[in-house]
Amino acid sequence: MPDTSNTPTSPLDQAFRAAMRRLAATVTVLSARDAEGRRCGMTATAVTSVSAEPPALLACVNRSAALHAHLGLGQSFCINLLHTGQQPVSDIFSGGAEGPARFATGAWQDDAEAVPYLLDAQANIFCAVEAIHAYGTHGIFIGRVLRVLCQGNIAPLVYQDGRYMRTQPLDQP
Repeated sequence: MPDTSNTPTSPLDQAFRAAMRRLAATVTVLSARDAEGRRCGMTATAVTSVSAEPPALLACVNRSAALHAHLGLGQSFCINLLHTGQQPVSDIFSGGAEGPARFATGAWQDDAEAVPYLLDAQANIFCAVEAIHAYGTHGIFIGRVLRVLCQGNIAPLVYQDGRYMRTQPLDQP
């Protein structure tokens, strides 16, 4: 694949980015451990289900993100689905702090396998990396779901058009 990192943005690139700003997504934080056992994580919206049988998700991670280098085959990680009150967590994990310092924001705990997870997230989906596919600037990590925790009401923190939003049922004023 040709390197386009230093080329001007084409009309197609601009149109694609404009279209993606219209695609709303629940904000998540991917969390794991690095090779030295330190907590690591990042904010992500490119997360979606792949299969119900077996339960699996995918997460797209830019190769320039530190987390990309830490997720290898068999590596355990957690997808933490954020609720509307957790914008500060998203901000920290999207560049507000670096490395393990990110985990000073929010109530974090480790599971039995030492995978960090956000205690009061809407949901925590624990996975093991089952496959990795490289495409363009990103790695596509397929996670086999190992365990799921759900908490509270459904009130996802949503990202659309470059800003945070919340959902509201259409039948409510």
